[in-house]
Amino acid sequence: MSSSDQFDSNANDFDLPVTEEDTQFHHVSGYINSDASTVETNGAEDSVDRSAADKVALDARNAVQVYEDQHPDLTLRTTGGREIGEDAIWSVSSFRPDWGVEKLRDNNPLTYWQSDCPQPHFPHSVNILFHRATIIKQVSIFVDFNQDESYTPKQISIRGGTTYRDLQEITVLECDDQSGWKNADLCVDDGEPVRVFRLQIAVLSTHQGGRDTHIRQIKLYSPIP
Repeated sequence: MSSSDQFDSNANDFDLPVTEEDTQFHHVSGYINSDASTVETNGAEDSVDRSAADKVALDARNAVQVYEDQHPDLTLRTTGGREIGEDAIWSVSSFRPDWGVEKLRDNNPLTYWQSDCPQPHFPHSVNILFHRATIIKQVSIFVDFNQDESYTPKQISIRGGTTYRDLQEITVLECDDQSGWKNADLCVDDGEPVRVFRLQIAVLSTHQGGRDTHIRQIKLYSPIP
C-alpha cells in the first residue's frame, strides 16, 4: 500500500455534507450537492432533521479546516523532515468492511479506519513494517471527537522494535475530547529519534468507554530529507 506524501490543501476534494446556509448563499464545486436547492421542509420533524444534518455538516467542515490548518507537514517539512508512511507495509488488528487500513492513508479527514471486534477487546492496533531499520522522529494522528464521540481514542501507546515479539513502548499519547492532530515525539532520552523495523500504534482506551475505535489519519516523519 502506498500513499503520496505530498500535502496540498488546495488539492483535497472532500465530500462535505450540505447545510441550510449552503443552499441559501453559495455553491462550492466538489463540496455541495447540486440537488441541495430541492430539499423541502415538512413541519417540526423535518426541522429537527435539518438541524441534525446541519450539525453533521458543520462538524465535517470544522474537521477539514482543522486538518489543513494544523497539518504537521506545514512545520516539519520546513525543518527538512519528510513523511515516510509510503515506505512501510500497514496492517490493522481488525476492521469494518469498507473502513480498513487504507483510510488511514487517503489524506481525507472525513474517512477513518474503524476497528471491528465483536467483544470488548483492547488494544486495537495499527501495525507498520519497514523493510529496513528506519529513523522516525514524529508520529502524527488525526482524530475527531466531534464526529466520532465514543469511538475517539483516549490513550494511545506507540511501540517500536525489530519484531512484534520485542516491541517496547516508546511513548503514550493522551487524546483529549477535541478534534485535531495529536503529535507524538519519538526522540528518546538522549534526544535522538528512534530507529525501528516495526512500529505499533495501540489504542489502550476510548472516550466514554467505547468498544471500537476510529482513527482518521496517521503520518510518520523522519528527520532525514
